[in-house]
Amino acid sequence: MTKDKIKVIITNRQKDVAIPTGLRMLVRRCCTAVLQMENFKGAAEISVSFVNNAQIKELNAQYRDKDIETDVLSFVMMGEDGKFDIDPQTGAQILGDVVISM
Repeated sequence: MTKDKIKVIITNRQKDVAIPTGLRMLVRRCCTAVLQMENFKGAAEISVSFVNNAQIKELNAQYRDKDIETDVLSFVMMGEDGKFDIDPQTGAQILGDVVISM
């Protein structure tokens, strides 16, 4: 996997907490380390969003029927055939979304 590109798209969707310096790089490194540890093959794309407690509570209620705040939610982007969707522009496998409450 050393030559395969890993794209981590990071979005800050909240204004309650300042994102600490270096956090974006740490998140990118963690995503890369996990994929390497799991021997993931091929180019990959992962989305990471920072939200506030109200936003994550809303997502938790919408997608998991749990009307409560949580620290992290993750959503796998797998097609009906059990394979990851492919970004037509890059050819990367779209692994999914991670949502983190700040």
